[in-house]
Amino acid sequence: LLMHMPGPLNAEQEYQLRTIQHSTRQLISLINDILDLAKIEAGRVDIHLTMIQCQNMIATLAASLRPLADAKQLRFVSEMPAEPIVLRSDERALNRILINLVGNAIKFTDQGEIRVIVNQHINEGQAMVAFAIHDTGIGIKSADQARLFQEFGRVDSPEVREREGTGLGLRLACQLAHVLGGTITLDSTYGRGSIFTLKLPANTAADT
Repeated sequence: LLMHMPGPLNAEQEYQLRTIQHSTRQLISLINDILDLAKIEAGRVDIHLTMIQCQNMIATLAASLRPLADAKQLRFVSEMPAEPIVLRSDERALNRILINLVGNAIKFTDQGEIRVIVNQHINEGQAMVAFAIHDTGIGIKSADQARLFQEFGRVDSPEVREREGTGLGLRLACQLAHVLGGTITLDSTYGRGSIFTLKLPANTAADT
C-alpha cells in the first residue's frame, strides 16, 4: 500500500500505514529479543566461533549506523590501532552486542559525538579485546545505572520516556557478552554522557 500500487493515498492514510508498519517492526523486534533471552537463559544458544578481524567489523558497523548519527548531526568516530586486532568469537553475537550499544549511544545523544575505541590488552595473563562506546548524551544517574541491566530496565525520566525502546536490548547484550566469556561495564555522568565497555577474551573457549 505504501508503494501506492492500489492507487494514491491521502496524507492521513499514509501516516496511519507508516504508524502500523513502524509498530509492527517494534513488536517483531520485541518478540525476537524475548525469544533470544529465553534461549540464552535456558542454555540453548548456539555459538559458532570464527576468527574476527575487529577493524573490518567496526568499519562495517560504522557504515551501517553512521547514517543514524548523520541524521542527528552527530560526529561518528572510530579509533583503532594500525596493527590488526583479531579475536576468536561468535561474529553474529558480537555484532548484535555492538549494534545495541552503538545504537543506544546514538539514540540518547542529541549533540556532540559517538566514539568507538577498540584496543587489546593483557589482564591476568589473558589477552583481552575491549570495545568502548563513548557518547556525549544525556548520561545516567548513579542510582539508575544498575536498573539498565535488568529485563525491561528503563530509566523513568522525561529524557528517556520520549525515546523508543523496550528495555530488553541492554539485558540481551549483557547476556550475550556473558556467553562469549565477557562483560559489559558502564561509566556515566548525568548530563555529560556515558561509556559502555565490552570486554571479551581474544580467544573465546569452545565450551563457553
